[in-house]
Amino acid sequence: MLTFYASFFVAVVVSGAVLHSQPNPGTQPWTPVVRSGLQPVRVQIPAEFASSGLNANAMPLNLPAGWTASVFYAGTEVNKGRFMAWGPDSVLYVASMNRGTVVALPDTDRNGVADRAVVSASGFAVGHDVRFWRDTMYVATENGLFVLLDQDGDRVFESRTLRIDKRIQPNQTGGNHATRTVVIDSIRSLIYYSVGSRGNAERESNRAVIEAYDLNGANRRLYATGVRNAVGMTLHPRTGRLWANNNGSDNAGNDTPGEWVDIVRENGFYGYPFAHHHQTFFDFTLQAYRGLLPITSIDSALVASMQPPAALLTGHCAPMAMEFAHPNMPAPYNRGAFLVMRGSWNRNPASGSKLVWLEFDDDSDTVANAVHDFCTGFMLDSNARPARRWGRPVGIALAADGSIYLSSDDITHVILKLTPPPTTSVPPTPLNTGTLRLSPNPVSNTAFVTWPNAPTMLSYAVVDLHGSVVSKGALQNDDLLNGVLIDCSHMAQGAYVLSLRCADGRLVEMPLVVAR
Repeated sequence: MLTFYASFFVAVVVSGAVLHSQPNPGTQPWTPVVRSGLQPVRVQIPAEFASSGLNANAMPLNLPAGWTASVFYAGTEVNKGRFMAWGPDSVLYVASMNRGTVVALPDTDRNGVADRAVVSASGFAVGHDVRFWRDTMYVATENGLFVLLDQDGDRVFESRTLRIDKRIQPNQTGGNHATRTVVIDSIRSLIYYSVGSRGNAERESNRAVIEAYDLNGANRRLYATGVRNAVGMTLHPRTGRLWANNNGSDNAGNDTPGEWVDIVRENGFYGYPFAHHHQTFFDFTLQAYRGLLPITSIDSALVASMQPPAALLTGHCAPMAMEFAHPNMPAPYNRGAFLVMRGSWNRNPASGSKLVWLEFDDDSDTVANAVHDFCTGFMLDSNARPARRWGRPVGIALAADGSIYLSSDDITHVILKLTPPPTTSVPPTPLNTGTLRLSPNPVSNTAFVTWPNAPTMLSYAVVDLHGSVVSKGALQNDDLLNGVLIDCSHMAQGAYVLSLRCADGRLVEMPLVVAR
C-alpha cells in the first residue's frame, strides 16, 4: 500500500477551501477514510459456548483478507465488558461494568478459548477501565482509582486501596459521563486520569479534564482541559507520549463535531464547551449551546490556543479504547494505531460500531494519513431508528502473536478474538509501484493512470472521504500498460482515494484530488 497521504495532502482542495497540515481557524480537514479491502467472515463459536445462545448467522463481520474471528469468551461473568488489559501472568483481564467486577480469562492451553472466568475483584461502581503496572492492578471507577494486589497468585486480588478518591473532589461524580480512564506513565512516574463532562455543552468546573497525579495519588493537577470525554487514552509504547480521543458534544448536527484523536499536550486546551476541532465555535443559535453566551475574551483566547488534531473522525462515532500496534503484527498493521468505535446514538445514519486502523508513516508521525476500516459488520442497519446492531465494540487488547481481542458491551456481550493470517517462511512479493503514475493530479475532468509493470488487476474504484464509491470499473491485464482514463467530470471538487485491486486481493491506494 502506498503511504504518501501525508505529503500529498499538505494542500488539497475540498469544497473550494484549501486545507493544510496546519489549517486556518474554522477549517475541518477530515482524515481520509478507506473502507475497501474487507471480506466477510463467519464468527466461529467454540463448543464451550454452544449453550450461550449465540448465533453466528446473526453476527456478520468483515475483516482484512486472511483474518478470522472467533468467540474467546461468552458468559454471564462478563456483562457489559469494557476495557481490557494483559496481566503480569499473560492472562486477559476485563472490566465487567454491569457486575462491578474485574474478570480474569485464562487460556491455559492457548487454543484461543478462555478456559473459565475468574472474578479477580468486585464491588466497583461503574468500573470501566483496568490496567496493570508490574504486579499491581489499577481499576478506574467514577468514585476513584483503586490499586489492588494478588498476594497468593490465585488471580484474586485481595489487597485493595483507594488511591484517588473522587468523592472528596468537588463536582467529579454524577452527571452524564461516569466512566473514568487511567493511564500509568512509569517513565515520568505519573498517573493520568480522565474525567468527562457533566453535561452536553455547559460551563463546568473541575470536569472535562485530564488530570495528572504522582504515582502515590498525590499532587493532583490539571494536565489538559476542554476535553469533553476522553474515553480512550493510551501511551505510545515507543515514544512514551500520551494520546487520547474524544466523544464530542451532541445536538449540533450529523457531522458536528468530528471526533478527534490527538497527542495530549500539558496545559493544552481542546475546545469544550465552546468549540470543536481547530478553533471552530459551535453555533450558539442552537438551543443546546445558547447557555454558553456571552463568549468572553478568556473563552476566545482559549479557543485561539487550540491545535489541529492528529485525526478527525466521523461525527458521533463514539471512540473508545485505542492501542498502538506492535512490530509482531502483520504488515501494514504493525504500525499506526487501532481505535474502537462504539457507535452513535443521535446521528442518522448512525456511525461507528467498528474497529478502525489509523495509518501513520512511523512512530514519530503525528498526523494520520488515513483511517482504515478493519472490523465492520456490527452495524446491521444504520438508517433504522434506533440503528440496528448485533454488538457494540468497546475494549481492545493486542496480543504478542498479532491477534486482537475485542469486547462488545451491549446487545451481545462477548469477547472476540481476531486472528491474523498464518505466517509463511516465504514473504509475499512486494508490489512494485515505482512506475505507477496518475496524471494530472489535481485533475479537472479526466485522470490518466498508467502502470507498465502492474500485476494482474481486477478493478478500480474512486472513493470519497466518507467512504462512498463515486466511480468504479473492471480492469483487463493490459489496461494499465496502455493507460486507463477515469472520468472525473461528474465529481465534486475535493479529495478522493483511487483504489486498484490486484487479482491476488492486494490493494494499491493513492490520493486523487478534483479541482477546477
